[in-house]
Amino acid sequence: MLVAIAGLTGSVAAQDAEYRLAPGDRVALSVYGQAELSGEFGIGGGGSLLLPLVGEVPISALTLSEAQRAITQRLADGFLQKPLVSLRITEMRPIYVLGDVRNPGSYPFRYGASVLSGIALAGGYGVPEQAQTSLRTEFLAAEERVRVLEASRRLFLIRRARLEAQQGDRATFEPPIDLQNGPELVRLIKEERSILAIQRDALAQAVEQLRAQKPRIEAEIAGVRAQRTAEETQLQLIQDHIEDYKTLMSNGLARRYQGIEFQREEARNKGAIARMNSDLARLDLALGDLELRIQEARSTYLRKVMADIQDVTTRLIEIETQLPAAREIREARLQSGGALTAFGNGVRRKVFITRVRNGNTEIFEAADGTSLAPGDIVDIRREVADRIAQANISSPPPAGEDGGRRHLSAMHP
Repeated sequence: MLVAIAGLTGSVAAQDAEYRLAPGDRVALSVYGQAELSGEFGIGGGGSLLLPLVGEVPISALTLSEAQRAITQRLADGFLQKPLVSLRITEMRPIYVLGDVRNPGSYPFRYGASVLSGIALAGGYGVPEQAQTSLRTEFLAAEERVRVLEASRRLFLIRRARLEAQQGDRATFEPPIDLQNGPELVRLIKEERSILAIQRDALAQAVEQLRAQKPRIEAEIAGVRAQRTAEETQLQLIQDHIEDYKTLMSNGLARRYQGIEFQREEARNKGAIARMNSDLARLDLALGDLELRIQEARSTYLRKVMADIQDVTTRLIEIETQLPAAREIREARLQSGGALTAFGNGVRRKVFITRVRNGNTEIFEAADGTSLAPGDIVDIRREVADRIAQANISSPPPAGEDGGRRHLSAMHP
């Protein structure tokens, strides 16, 4: 259920109730007990998932929970009885960085991405001759690295809390106290609590389905025992009759043929009792097997939880080992940048984002720290030089500032 850090941190951003699925998103579908229907699927250009057995399921513009219900309804429509479906996003549609950057193109969306990190993914501003541009790009890459590691750390800490709750058979969990509160943390906790509830319900339903078979088996056992008792009573009566008949035969008062019929009846009764004893042994074995299957369901559940805990703990150790070095590199890039200009050595740029929201396309001007959303088109536009010069003449920089320059830390609000 876990994926690579970069993809996982990207997917978590979409796991809230407001995110709308669209072509280009990739989702992981898990149908409990149906491995052939589970897997990772991409949303096609028509906005549908092409699933094995059921065909296309339209989910474009739906939230994750709405899409999950749509898939559940489709599976329940003649394919499965009471399907239990879990859906999560593994990869969101990419962002597109265009304009005055070194490498325009599409790039994978990562949670926490901003205009600055988008520029860094595209290789920085398109002025490779300027040494300070290179320093700025290096800082943006270092900043992106720290953001990804910190987002991954938050995710894995909350996931480990959820897994520990599963291991302890608790219905909920609380996040670690050292995490900073905010909308992102609320989304992560909500998603992991939802996963906790789904997996606990899946286990409970599996166990309940197995337990529901127990009364039927016990009723069969009681019925067979009652029949065996009746057969044993009848056998005793026949055997008594045989003994009486033997006495009559010894006195010449009865025929041998009738005695043979009694013996045949005795044999039939003994055979019926033997079959019933076999049925009872089989039913007792089925009852014991049922208990073993219930224990196996619980054991399988706990084994997977323990494996996931071990995996998450390993990833946390890796991240917490890398974070101090990543923060030091970011600080070194910040210090080596000195006093970068706000306009990139005299070049003023503006950023415009094209975003589809609720089916409508909107274009707005953005700042360096503006957060990006999946599918955003980021357009970096360089202003005409004479317009910049005219603006500088009309508005001279305040005293004490070097031609309107500001420290690199202004990029990092």
